[in-house]
Amino acid sequence: MNAGTTTEATARPARWDGVTGSYPQWYEDPLSCLHTTLGSVLMEHGLEPVDVLGAACEFAFAPGDVMCEEFYRPAQSSRGVAADLCPYHDVESAWTTGSDADDLIRLIETHSGVIVAVDNYHLPFRPAFHDVHAAHLVVVPGWRRTPAGDVEFYVSDAQPPGFQGWLSAEHLVNSWTSGNPSDTQDVFFSSREIGGRVLTTKVRPQPDGSGTVPTAQAVRGNLDRWTNGTAGPSDRVWTGRAGLRRFVERLQDSCGDPEALRSAYTFGWTMQAQAFLHGRFAQERAHRTRQSPLLEVAASADRVVSAWSNVRLLSAHAARTDGITELIPRRGAELVLAYEQLAADWRLVLAGEGADPR
Repeated sequence: MNAGTTTEATARPARWDGVTGSYPQWYEDPLSCLHTTLGSVLMEHGLEPVDVLGAACEFAFAPGDVMCEEFYRPAQSSRGVAADLCPYHDVESAWTTGSDADDLIRLIETHSGVIVAVDNYHLPFRPAFHDVHAAHLVVVPGWRRTPAGDVEFYVSDAQPPGFQGWLSAEHLVNSWTSGNPSDTQDVFFSSREIGGRVLTTKVRPQPDGSGTVPTAQAVRGNLDRWTNGTAGPSDRVWTGRAGLRRFVERLQDSCGDPEALRSAYTFGWTMQAQAFLHGRFAQERAHRTRQSPLLEVAASADRVVSAWSNVRLLSAHAARTDGITELIPRRGAELVLAYEQLAADWRLVLAGEGADPR
């Protein structure tokens, strides 16, 4: 099942029973596999991904993290990256590890959603099969034994070209435990061991039975996080306005080191995806509530997306770009300006929130 549009979120039973039908899938460009897998898990639990994942938009950067994976996003809270992306819903996640099919079976049976890290090189349904090593995420919601007694896992991957179906334990475990060696064909998402990592999730019903967060609450939370962000010497994660400005300064300091700049391509993907979803969230709420200031929020969020494209691509190709020392400060300033305009539009929404807070 693909969801091209979203409607009013309502709580409903899980749609997939592990026996018949297909697992809900959700994909939109330019989302990374972190958002598409988590969005699919939310759909299984009756929540609309844009309503949940699109409410929050923030800047968060952890300078000490490894960033060579498509699904990289710094975790801020003790409830995991899913809670950071869904701050207004009772959702949490945790990274754990396993080493064999039995471990994965136990995780599937214990948690309400299991997202498995894999190396595309070992997955027969990926175009990179036996060609390119690259880290990726897939949802693995079920398992079974064949008449011959072999274990198979149900794998759902919404990223194009898209796949869902039963896969032998051998293929999945090889991918899940891969060393993911450095690959010149994908220098961004190879070179870090997959290591049997699994992102377990818990999705609990909202107390009021609805998955809808009031628009004013979401906007106020975003503005608070932007205004009150920190980037001090002892802060593990740089956040908000202060964090973004320090991140841009870090980029400028790295102008002469293309290798150091490269990580901005990977890191920026999740920030870009979050801004994109927030734009979708604001646009849909504007049409639903006829609050025209939300259309300005949507337009500003799209400008943040574009600014991230410039920063990411420039950082990725710094070694072959003339004038990099002038371009990096310029693109960084444009990124800051785009976020500042988004924050200004959040303030305008809050100034007129009494008309319709939802």
